[in-house]
Amino acid sequence: MVTLKLISSMEKCFLDSKLSDFTEVKKLRMYRNERAAIQLIAEISGDLSKIPQTSFHKIELCGELADFAQIRTVEFVPNYTSAECLVTPESLMSRDGGFVNDAKPGLYPDVLLPLTQRGRIPIIPQQIHPVYIDFDGFDSVAPGKYTMTVKVYNERDEFEAEASFEAEIINASLPEQETRYTNWFYADCLANYYEVEAFSDRHFEICENFIRTAVKNGINMILMPVFTVPLDTGVGHERTTTQLVKVEKNNGVYSFDFSLCERWLSMCDRCGAKYIEVSHLFTQWGSYHAPKVMATVDGEYKKIFGWETEAGGEEYVTFLRAFLKEFTAFLEKRGDKARTYFHISDEPSDTHIEQYKLNRKNIGDLLEGWKILEALSHVEFYKQGLCKYPVPISSNIEDFMPEDIEERWVYYCCGPYINASNRFLIDSLPRTRCIGVQMYKYGIEGFLHWGYNFYNNQYSYDSINPYLNMCAGYWGFSGDALVVYPGPKGQPIESIRLLAIKQGLDDIRVMKLCETYYGKEKVVEEIEKIFENITFRRCIDDSETMQKIRDRMDDMIIEAISK
Repeated sequence: MVTLKLISSMEKCFLDSKLSDFTEVKKLRMYRNERAAIQLIAEISGDLSKIPQTSFHKIELCGELADFAQIRTVEFVPNYTSAECLVTPESLMSRDGGFVNDAKPGLYPDVLLPLTQRGRIPIIPQQIHPVYIDFDGFDSVAPGKYTMTVKVYNERDEFEAEASFEAEIINASLPEQETRYTNWFYADCLANYYEVEAFSDRHFEICENFIRTAVKNGINMILMPVFTVPLDTGVGHERTTTQLVKVEKNNGVYSFDFSLCERWLSMCDRCGAKYIEVSHLFTQWGSYHAPKVMATVDGEYKKIFGWETEAGGEEYVTFLRAFLKEFTAFLEKRGDKARTYFHISDEPSDTHIEQYKLNRKNIGDLLEGWKILEALSHVEFYKQGLCKYPVPISSNIEDFMPEDIEERWVYYCCGPYINASNRFLIDSLPRTRCIGVQMYKYGIEGFLHWGYNFYNNQYSYDSINPYLNMCAGYWGFSGDALVVYPGPKGQPIESIRLLAIKQGLDDIRVMKLCETYYGKEKVVEEIEKIFENITFRRCIDDSETMQKIRDRMDDMIIEAISK
């Protein structure tokens, strides 16, 4: 006998979970232009000797919104790194429940795969295999309440079980996403995984597939590799060349061809990306060196700059000034100045201020009036006027809040992980999603993360298979390096973590809509009645609390609309 249960999309179900572990969901509310989801889990019981070890059941979604639904299975990937390996027992004792499965090594749910076996789902004895059902694209459907029923049939197409829920489309549309959101895009990782030539026609096709999925999930800023990105690259080592700018040097004079840049930007435009960030002009870990730059010099194609190049050396500064003069003119001619962000170096620390000053001095006049965005943790960079658009790590954001910053950003990466929102496999999905509530209260306008599709190990010495190793070659917490998987035929595969962050971004839109009726102070007050004292160091860890917050916002909006 098969038993079904509908549960929140914010739950992580493990193979050894039980239906009784989860609260049943009977209602799903959504706005006319919002993506919403629910999960189905199933158990099979009876005489195990008579039940096939693997049983594929046909699934059918019935109701007026069925044509707007996508049904996928949630598949599992290995998590090798336990929290105990990275934090002290004392700090583990202080955590507030945000690690699922006690952060043990094992198989964790994450990958959203299309149905196989002619539209069937696996129902396996003594295991839970979740089914993810999400709805989208029904902005033309009349608002109201719709009864939706999920039915499953056995391998002989005989009816086995069903579960129903009420789907309500609220008579309102959310405001357009204003949050700037970037996950760094690695064109080289796609070239490596699919074994295609960088910036060949096929490579561009694959990149476009992945950028479309990024934009669909709220990532509206795309990293543009004008030179091979100097990120997570071992000193003296090189990443696969992915350089959009064609450089020539003849008789000591540089010239630049931006045709591939034009193609990249046109691709981003087609995909709906609103913002562009130019890859870093100096190396990570202090900005002491130049990124790898390839050029044709008097007819010979070769590397002209790299780890061996001093950032402040005359040769590189001469080159960089020549490049920036022409590149900024190219962007301005396209009308891209307002949406473009530059980077000097990633995560400079307080010990790198003098080097950072030197680099800014050498090129600052050419970037006057352009936005320079930097992931950093030390407020001194802002106070000294070195970075007008700082992106502090969430654990240090309180240092930046007293400052009068034009655009407020935040980021997290391999930390923080105690009492903090992050997107690791071991994090609960409400913890991942609650970054939206935190950003709304603090008035944060942008979010940055270093890994959309990083399929390398530490220092990029080797490529890895993310389905087999989710911790970038045992580098850190599983899930830090990517939120999207490389699928067949150059198509991306979404993760449940990617969708949880999108839910957090949509929460911001809901709260902003609510704010138009009640004001921000009232919105925050109502949220903190449910989860008091929202900060970046306190997280919502359970789906019930997260849903209560969302329900309160929806109720307030429905009440305001009805008046």
